[in-house]
Amino acid sequence: MNKISTNLKNPTIKDVARVANCSIATVSCVLNNQGRIGKATKKRVLETCKKIGYYPSAAGKNLRTRTTETIGILFYPSCTEIFGNIFYSEVMEGLEETLTKANYNLLLAGYDLSTQHDDLPKFIREGYVDGTILMGGYSDDFKEKLNHTSIPFLMLDTDIAGVSLDSVTSDGFRAIMELTSYLYNQGHRRIIMFRHKFTNFNETARCMGFEAQIRQLGLSEEACKVIAVDTDEDAVNIILQNLKQKISATAVVTINDDQAFHIMKGLQEAGVNIPEQISITGYDDTDFAIKSDPMLTTIRIDRKRMGEEGAKIMLQRINTPDAPLSKLIIPFQLIERQSVRNCFNV
Repeated sequence: MNKISTNLKNPTIKDVARVANCSIATVSCVLNNQGRIGKATKKRVLETCKKIGYYPSAAGKNLRTRTTETIGILFYPSCTEIFGNIFYSEVMEGLEETLTKANYNLLLAGYDLSTQHDDLPKFIREGYVDGTILMGGYSDDFKEKLNHTSIPFLMLDTDIAGVSLDSVTSDGFRAIMELTSYLYNQGHRRIIMFRHKFTNFNETARCMGFEAQIRQLGLSEEACKVIAVDTDEDAVNIILQNLKQKISATAVVTINDDQAFHIMKGLQEAGVNIPEQISITGYDDTDFAIKSDPMLTTIRIDRKRMGEEGAKIMLQRINTPDAPLSKLIIPFQLIERQSVRNCFNV
């Protein structure tokens, strides 16, 4: 009996059937996990696929199942900025690991909303994905536009009021309330919070938490206020001017660790001692919190878990379109380090 060659350049399903000594229909059932196929036959088919280097066509399978096994990612303002963002790079790690285990691919879209105002991304318009995950500071109008598409849509680290869309966020409102109470308990009564001038779900929620806690503590809203700035340098200049006053702020709450790090650096270059002259806090507990000197008191968010949970919710929505709405909030933790002084110990 002649030996069947397994040295094939571009093996096909016919080659698998020939080498495994079974029908093409049997090979197809094994690869698609269908029908009643004996364990021995199934094992022989799978070993043959591995031996001759045959990989089923994803395009063919997707055509039959009408799925793409791909999830699209949109990041504001452009997906290219994910790679330089400490926070979202860890969110992406959780997304990738969970979706890979489910045999799904991630598609980063080359879509820049700042230059493309009308059309939706091509991968959504032409049905290249089974679902879309939105991250970053997209406008509510854009979120609502995506909500009217026919594919599942998840908001990750963002949300929108009054629209029934799945989301995974951190509890910025309560986190900043707790952080503000912590500063109060350290003796701080004059606190400034900085945010950026553009509208952003997370920044708005955190600032609302700050203002709510200031009112609850009975502190002066003139001495404790939110200031919107264009740049971190603007924040540095405002603080420097404030420190010249007879009664100045004693603490600064920033919108995230990135902002805190750059404000601290600018103040220190101007000769300001932290926390002796002014205390600084952050949000996220990224590498910036550890790299700063002194190390930054901040709010810790489990970013990888945020990505993992987002992937699970997206997969559930794809597999069960009528599943109940999911609004998951990732817990936070206050991390106390050296960037805040106790005013009672002066």
